[in-house]
Amino acid sequence: MPAKTIENVQAGMSPVEVQAIMGPPETLVRSPGKECAYYTLLKDFWSRVPWSISERYYVCYDNGKVGSFGKVDALPPG
Repeated sequence: MPAKTIENVQAGMSPVEVQAIMGPPETLVRSPGKECAYYTLLKDFWSRVPWSISERYYVCYDNGKVGSFGKVDALPPG
């Protein structure tokens, strides 16, 4: 199985397409018309800093399609 990576996720993808890349989410948060999936990914050994071996990412769906995604610590307001 290929390594999980947020880099292959694109706006407009369905949850099934994202799960094919990322696997099942750790957490799913639902609100009317919106759903956000959260993932923790282990960093590649060479690109990580010693005190951080994983990063949290989110993928938010608007009406069943990816609307936004990125690192949790860079989550846009709202």
